[in-house]
Amino acid sequence: DGQPVYAAEAQRVLKQVLGPQQADPAALPVIQAQVLAEIINRRLVLAYARRSGEAATAAEIDSALNELGKRLQAAGSSLKEYLDAQSLDEADLRRQLAWRITWNRLFRKHLTQQRMEEYFAQHRRQLDGSDLCVSHILLTTKPGANPPDIGELMKQAAQLRAEILAGKVSFEEAARRYSSSPTARDAGRLGYIRRDGPMVEAFTRAAYALQPGEISQPVVTPFGVHLIRCDAVKPADKKFADVLQQVEDGLARQLLEELAAQQLQHSTVGYTGAWPHFKPGTTELAPQK
Repeated sequence: DGQPVYAAEAQRVLKQVLGPQQADPAALPVIQAQVLAEIINRRLVLAYARRSGEAATAAEIDSALNELGKRLQAAGSSLKEYLDAQSLDEADLRRQLAWRITWNRLFRKHLTQQRMEEYFAQHRRQLDGSDLCVSHILLTTKPGANPPDIGELMKQAAQLRAEILAGKVSFEEAARRYSSSPTARDAGRLGYIRRDGPMVEAFTRAAYALQPGEISQPVVTPFGVHLIRCDAVKPADKKFADVLQQVEDGLARQLLEELAAQQLQHSTVGYTGAWPHFKPGTTELAPQK
């Protein structure tokens, strides 16, 4: 819709996502595509808000910018120092403020008690404090592989999963033979994890979708491609009132995707190929130009 996403913006978000981690070279394009998909979803939601008359106004953005300047001044800093530290210009900052104002308005409008309670009921195990005992197999790029190929790793993981399900090899033996994780010597056993850590979000989200004994489809994280098995569940009993923030966080993700999907019917998204991206409507990487 004529709203460009610049590589510098995607690179900033990627840096935030990875933090100090170094992504496996084969997994990096998928992580980059996920970052771009998130930015595009936000652009679509902003377009939805403009169409529905709920977008942040220039006056609201000016006011937020002025308030930020006052807070920075009170802390002995300045807007210029803040922009330099964040590698932003004022146009970038105004876009960020527009997003925060608009998203807060939309989210509060859609955040109802009924919807929160329904979300808790649908995602009880992820929210009630239950721990999972999991094992995994991690496939990574071979040293010296050039170019790294995430598609090949995904194919290997899918084939290995099929062999395990067919009984040709046990999960434990496959982990010992093929996993690049230090847990390979323990047949892939990671032990218990929580919904809020210590594993990265993509891993944990996939693990908590499994029932005991189930093996996930290939899962991409910055470390490579995983097959995850849920070995056991340690139930907990947190109530709805105990996890309100987690419910809100989950609903925020759900609402973002819903509104972006609605707006996509009215918008056009194009790609230059300068940054890895998924084929439209899929999580499959598009060929890079």
